[in-house]
Amino acid sequence: MNLKRALPGVLMVLACAPAFAQSSAPSVRILLPEHARLLEKQRVDIVLEVRNAAAVSGLKVLAGGVDWTSKFQAPVKAALDCDTSSDWVVRADLQSFPTPGQVKLEVSIAADGTTVTDTRTVEVREFKLPDGQARNIILFIGDAMGTAYRDAARLVSRAIVDGNGKNSFRDGFFDDLLQMDKMPVSGMSMTYGTDSIVPDSANTGTAWATGNKSFLNAVNSLGDGTDCAWRTTGLTNVATLPYMTDNPRVENLWQYLKRRYSYRAGIVSTAAITDATPAVEGSYVAYRQMRLEIARQYRENPMLSGRPAFDVILGGGADPFTAAGRTDKRDLIGEFQALGYNYVTTASQLKNVYGPSVLGLFKGSASPAPASNGIATASDVNMDVAYDKLRLTRPASEPTANLGAYPDQPMLDVMTQKAIDVLAGSFTQAPFILMVEAASIDKQSHPNQAAGVFWDTIEFDKSIGVARAWAAKRSLKDTLIVVTADHDQSMHIIGVSNTPDSEYFDRTKSEKISYTTSRGDQNFTVWGDSYSNARAGLPFINTSTTASNNGGAAAMPGSFASTDSASDPASSTYSAYSGLTAYKLDAATGYPVNSGAGLRRLAVGFRTGDHTGSSVPVTAEGPGAFLFTGYMDQTDIFFKIADAIAGDTTEADKLLDLLVNGKYPKTVGK
Repeated sequence: MNLKRALPGVLMVLACAPAFAQSSAPSVRILLPEHARLLEKQRVDIVLEVRNAAAVSGLKVLAGGVDWTSKFQAPVKAALDCDTSSDWVVRADLQSFPTPGQVKLEVSIAADGTTVTDTRTVEVREFKLPDGQARNIILFIGDAMGTAYRDAARLVSRAIVDGNGKNSFRDGFFDDLLQMDKMPVSGMSMTYGTDSIVPDSANTGTAWATGNKSFLNAVNSLGDGTDCAWRTTGLTNVATLPYMTDNPRVENLWQYLKRRYSYRAGIVSTAAITDATPAVEGSYVAYRQMRLEIARQYRENPMLSGRPAFDVILGGGADPFTAAGRTDKRDLIGEFQALGYNYVTTASQLKNVYGPSVLGLFKGSASPAPASNGIATASDVNMDVAYDKLRLTRPASEPTANLGAYPDQPMLDVMTQKAIDVLAGSFTQAPFILMVEAASIDKQSHPNQAAGVFWDTIEFDKSIGVARAWAAKRSLKDTLIVVTADHDQSMHIIGVSNTPDSEYFDRTKSEKISYTTSRGDQNFTVWGDSYSNARAGLPFINTSTTASNNGGAAAMPGSFASTDSASDPASSTYSAYSGLTAYKLDAATGYPVNSGAGLRRLAVGFRTGDHTGSSVPVTAEGPGAFLFTGYMDQTDIFFKIADAIAGDTTEADKLLDLLVNGKYPKTVGK
């Protein structure tokens, strides 16, 4: 049933006695997490659930001793927990706590004549922008970019051999590190969700966007008693849509700053722009695949009284913005244009666009259509990955590029630069908050496509360089840049591959490995590039065979002879343990190439095709960056950003400047 958010009436509801016996005593529950944390005046839906009661009356709610009862709507009958008990829901939507401190929320209500109670203590953090202090925030999210991914991008893009044969990676040192490596402050972020140690991009995004944890697939929404109607059954469709839109919502930092302080806001992603990571900046849904609703909320955001969530939107996935792709047939692109947004679809158009607001959708379906479930589009069309946009030849085991009708897609650094220019170029001189996502680090990791992963991470680092260069040129040091990941994936670095191009790219030669088990047969196809990319399905046996329960010949199966040389152990194709990476640079694009004489590719392995529960790195630069050192929870990122832009960080910023520009030892290449 649809638990309506606007229902007049007195706070007393009587119902006929149920025809079944109550299985449990009545209870009331406040739907806020145990560790709820909010900024002052950050909006949240306060929802109460009353279970096992035929009738309820006499609601009383105190917040820090202040009577909040009048803020709540009349109780509404609800089907909680998918059972036959008589239950109720009472709502007070879009509430906020005006005073910082530990605020005790106390609830009492008569349920079948018995008074039931619940309490929750909410930590409310002070937030007020000082006069004259307006700081920009640029948050970079490398989707699935754990430490191994950053290491891989460094080993590929910074191990460059020049025309004289000199490698910029020598004796274990780099002449030049990644842009994200050069940022002065580093920390680590724990990424656990409320219901799992291995998260997805929706609940991790909710953590750093709102400062509160939630469950898998949730976008800025908390769990409630009607989730059983869709979460545990997979019944995510129009019929269960009411149960996916009634969850308590928590305002994210983008809407909070835009609503309270007129910040300009933007999102940039190489994914479909309604994918989970960009969605957490501008929408509030319990299920991340509600693409039609997410797109609608970009246009008319519930926290902004129906105003657009963003001033700049750049990414893929045009379908849910088109009339043909929507069940309600709204032309959201036309609606944005009517509001003054410049609409672009190619890199060429993006280069020449200016103005206060930009909508750029750079890939979509040839024939957009709603999905059969009525809540998504038939296709989620992401932008093509950097490797393919650069027209590099894919290794044998990875799919060939197909840009189709979209050959002119911008690189991520170009989108980042344009987003910054548009957001910062407003005549109002308002500060801005921007999220930039490299989405296909994750999307290429799921199928274990290493080449796609490497070049997307390199593209991401170039976009970070754009932001760092822009911030460095500012007369005022007013921009905080934070780089992190939403979660990790299972890729790990296993060494160097000497696979020749003739084998690496050859799609005509392959070998199928089959396993017969009591649970059924499994099979895996191996191409010549498997020496540089040991996928999850491939048993990799290195020289340390005693450390495992594997048996058989050492190294991976393949289709060509070993290049073992007693005089040069690093030349072996069957042992990735020795040697250093070595790539050539394409001067025209600034990216390394993945073919040619003398190439020594990075070798990696994947344990799975999915996310992991490992902590992820965080790096920061700019005012308040010192806050991001050490181990932190992912929700802390939200509050650290808030403290960095609202607090006095002068003394600590001086210390960071001394660290960077003083006489202390410097990291080679940094």
